[in-house]
Amino acid sequence: MSAQVTAAPLARAGAGSEVRARVEGLLPLVGAYLLLATLFAWQAWRRETPTIFSDELETTQISRAIAETGHAARRGEPYGFTSLVPWLTAPLWWLHPVATAYEAIKTVQSFVMAAAIFPAYLLARRVVSPGWAYFAAVAAIAGPALSYSPILVEEPWAYPAATVALWLTVRAVDIPGRWSLALAFGSCLLAVLIRSQLAALFGALAFGLVALGWRTQAMRRWRSSWTRWDWVGAVVLGVGAVIAIVALMGHNSNEWSTVTTGWKGRMVEYGSWAGGAFAIGIGVLPAIALLAVLAVPRAERDRPGVRAFVVVAGGAVVSFGWYAAVKGAYLSTTFSSLVVERNLVYLAPLAFVATAYLLERAAAPVWAVIAAGAVVLGLIVWVPIDRGLDNFPYYEAHGLAILALANREWAWPLGRIENALEVLTVACVVLLLLVGTRLRTRLSSAAAPVAAAVAVVLLVWNVTAEVYAAVGEHDFSRRVERNLPKPHDWVDRAAGGGTVAMLGQRMSDDPLGVPSTEFWNRSIVKVWSVDGTGPGPGHTLTPDLQDADGTLWPNPQTDFVLTSGGVEVVGQEVAQNAGSALVRLDGRPIRLRSNRTGIAGDGWMVGDAGNPAVPARAAYNRFDVSGNGTGTAVVTLSRETFCPAGVRLPGTAHVRIGELGRGPDKQPAILRETASETTYVPACTSRAVSLPTPDGPWRVEVSIDTFVPAKIDPKGSAAERRALGARVSFDVVPR
Repeated sequence: MSAQVTAAPLARAGAGSEVRARVEGLLPLVGAYLLLATLFAWQAWRRETPTIFSDELETTQISRAIAETGHAARRGEPYGFTSLVPWLTAPLWWLHPVATAYEAIKTVQSFVMAAAIFPAYLLARRVVSPGWAYFAAVAAIAGPALSYSPILVEEPWAYPAATVALWLTVRAVDIPGRWSLALAFGSCLLAVLIRSQLAALFGALAFGLVALGWRTQAMRRWRSSWTRWDWVGAVVLGVGAVIAIVALMGHNSNEWSTVTTGWKGRMVEYGSWAGGAFAIGIGVLPAIALLAVLAVPRAERDRPGVRAFVVVAGGAVVSFGWYAAVKGAYLSTTFSSLVVERNLVYLAPLAFVATAYLLERAAAPVWAVIAAGAVVLGLIVWVPIDRGLDNFPYYEAHGLAILALANREWAWPLGRIENALEVLTVACVVLLLLVGTRLRTRLSSAAAPVAAAVAVVLLVWNVTAEVYAAVGEHDFSRRVERNLPKPHDWVDRAAGGGTVAMLGQRMSDDPLGVPSTEFWNRSIVKVWSVDGTGPGPGHTLTPDLQDADGTLWPNPQTDFVLTSGGVEVVGQEVAQNAGSALVRLDGRPIRLRSNRTGIAGDGWMVGDAGNPAVPARAAYNRFDVSGNGTGTAVVTLSRETFCPAGVRLPGTAHVRIGELGRGPDKQPAILRETASETTYVPACTSRAVSLPTPDGPWRVEVSIDTFVPAKIDPKGSAAERRALGARVSFDVVPR
């Protein structure tokens, strides 16, 4: 009896010591999390304004709408479910002003994305010791992908969600059970709700479940009775199942259908680009390890957790690689040729766990490391790395940032960087052969220090890549911020809680300024244009001319209108900043005073470079003629900035003026011409045309023959490939 009484406190003391030891063992992980999350939060603080449009603006629009109304919307128009991210950030938009809410979101996202360290550690502990699990977990949040944390997109939330799903999927395949499988499925579903691309996680889960079913006792007994033709039939059925899945995906996805039916070659190309950039960003060796670990021998696969990790890692590589290939190929047909490495960053935790496993166990076959190295070398050689150098920061592939560092800080040319990457890849293969295969025995006691040194170098590489990618995003953000009106929320301040409709023209000439104004001023609820250049995301409108006095339809039903790009409206101007004016409407329809069309941001009339024979056209509309709005219209056409020697440019200009009215397209038009003049504008000179205006609303139209400077003077104007007419200005001399 006394022995039992004595044993109870001893058992409790032992349990307490075990818990204490576990807590103390996690302290380095928590310390690394706080250190890196603080670094990312500091980087977020230095990011002065959003730059990734339209992604950041759309997330903001939806999130603000949820915060204000409880429903998702863009510019007041209901919008369907896209992601949980706007719902997660919506409470932070209750903070005022916009700058405070923006800083809060960036900071929260920094700590959220860095939280991937914890599921990454648990994932690594399935196959490696605590020490190597620390390395894999820290490396998982040290790479260039973490430079996305201050950007208002889905990645900062999707990265930890995907890591949790991968951990729970490996756990479910390793120790199958009702609850473990339910948690794995639920975590994959949650990740998809955060970012739809993470449907690729279900591919990894499917691979794991197939492998799990394949190795059950019942399946083994059944397979033992198969004949050769049974195996042939099984293979045919498997191929048929794959074809059926591809067809089903194509039926439900336009991207998938377009690419898999017409652009299979591009899938290989753009998928390889993404894979190569991903390998570069994480330090090359982990990418080799991720492929080599798929071929570990059976004896290793029979160790706890290893088979499950190998199967899930293989499924994830195939699924995410396929998605990146489809995405890159599709974007090349609809938008631009991009290196879509950011669609592969979710493989980073698996790559670092694979690296930790091989560095600790030296379990990779020699042939597998060599084959994996050859694949990675091919991917890296294929990457158009000049895009990451010329377009730094390259948002779609932050993995290329470390190459930009070599180019910009060390002045390495493209050729030297390419050669260095090839040498580095070969060196990584040699290193992994020495420390990650049976050849490790030749290093004897030096094996462990070499493996540790490799781990340290990989951490330094990844932190360097992340920091330089963040520096690039910060510098770009600072350049954008310098060109924004000060204070950024001047519209909100002047509107005093009222609603604002933005109305401008040539809005596409300022692809960062217009969305930045909308971002910083939550009072802006509509974005319209008079020339069809209103940018997305969300509903944009070109209002119709309802009357010759400038009244537009429909009525925006806002308290104010914010004009820009030379648009002037009738009303009380309450504020002006950087060429924009805030005018009080008080619910009345917008009534234009005047506006110009057909003029680029630099003042040139621009035609069609593909068909220079078509003249460039511009117009000036005067709706409100009160207050010196009639008299003589003076149209000045200038080519003073282009002076090629001994060349006669095409330059016949036609100027006509007349009574303004509503045309068949419900836009301003000349209803009755009252005067016209034709003139020639030579190079290096200007011409002015003066025409009397009608007594009521009037419109003047100009057309002029164009020239392409790069064709006329290739040495002096090689960069200017637009078809230019003339710089045009309109003035009114009152009667």
